[in-house]
Amino acid sequence: MLSQQKSREHPDSKPEVFRSAGSLILSWAWFVVAVIILVDLAVQGRDHVAVVTAAAVLVITGIVYACAYRPKIVADSAGISLLNPVRDHRVPWAAVVKVDVVNAVRVQCTPAPGSARGKVLYSWAVQASSRSARKAEMRREAASRPGGGRLIPRPRSLQPPPGTPPPGSAPRYGELPDTAKEALDRSTADFTAARLSERAQHARQAAVRAAAARLPVYQDAGQPGEPGADQAVAVAADPPAAGDSSAAATAEQATAQWAWLPIAAMMVPLLLFLLVALV
Repeated sequence: MLSQQKSREHPDSKPEVFRSAGSLILSWAWFVVAVIILVDLAVQGRDHVAVVTAAAVLVITGIVYACAYRPKIVADSAGISLLNPVRDHRVPWAAVVKVDVVNAVRVQCTPAPGSARGKVLYSWAVQASSRSARKAEMRREAASRPGGGRLIPRPRSLQPPPGTPPPGSAPRYGELPDTAKEALDRSTADFTAARLSERAQHARQAAVRAAAARLPVYQDAGQPGEPGADQAVAVAADPPAAGDSSAAATAEQATAQWAWLPIAAMMVPLLLFLLVALV
């Protein structure tokens, strides 16, 4: 019974981590190389050059940890966490306006009280290559054309050969469906932005249902002064009124804090390197 309950859990109930696989592989490769160099210096190095070299290896290791290994995006039931080299950002789902890709995955937030514009937070972990950026721009241009980006019928000479299944039909044996082909064509940044947008939409829908459930719903919506079910859902979907408490408004805003561990991982070896190099 417990296993069946776990299998029925919604995918959004589990945390998801998004990061660059290439950066992760390169980070571990350097960590292995750094350990080998440090062990070799500890066994054979006995002069000042060995100490400077060890300090330089520690400096590079700290930079690799802070800039390549640590950055990631974590999505959980409460919101999005953007872990960057020196700053960490926390964005509740209620504060997420849009998630898209412009050179990197970015999260557009709702304006803070008294501000005209919301923050735009960029992720260091998942970045877009120039090739994927050009493909995304081509898709946006196609969508902005008259007809919503629908393709123009091809000339008879460019029509598919006889026996080719029409678009949208079930794939034949050994062929990938259209959705799988589109998924393979998308970059990691596009997939991450789409998944975060999906989770943000699900969180908003869940908040509307929870707010609607707390409102009184009457069976007869025709009586004056008694809201019906549709009115309750509409009230729940409305943004908070201006008279709400400032604490509730602040809780739905993006927050940021310094990432002291990666900062120390970079600065301490750098100071050590300068100390031993100048002695």
